[in-house]
Amino acid sequence: MKIGHKIRKIRELKNIKPKEMADRLQLSQAVYAQIEREEADISIERLLEVAEIFEMKPEDLLTFDEKHVFHNHGELKGAIGINYGVFNAFPEEMKTLYEKQIKLLEEQNQFLKEQNQFFHERLRHWEGK
Repeated sequence: MKIGHKIRKIRELKNIKPKEMADRLQLSQAVYAQIEREEADISIERLLEVAEIFEMKPEDLLTFDEKHVFHNHGELKGAIGINYGVFNAFPEEMKTLYEKQIKLLEEQNQFLKEQNQFFHERLRHWEGK
């Protein structure tokens, strides 16, 4: 599910009207509707604002999957609270992205270690003269 669709689904679950979201984000209703329809990109800053409105962590918003919502309960500042049935559900594309990022960081770390060793050897050689 794409982010705009996730935002729409969570907004509906929390019983927030599109106009209220647009107003709180200081957007026109048309622009906000484009975000939900995936016709406009959403910035990280705007995504953080949306998460704050939903009273969610940004990572929970990004990994939200309506298939894992099993119970809506209680009033929470006028919005429905959301519980997740599967807490370890992590989209495969996010896992792949994190694995690639970890591999890149490991390679950079190895390069920096080798560079550090090279410069230490050069320094010892220079000091020995």
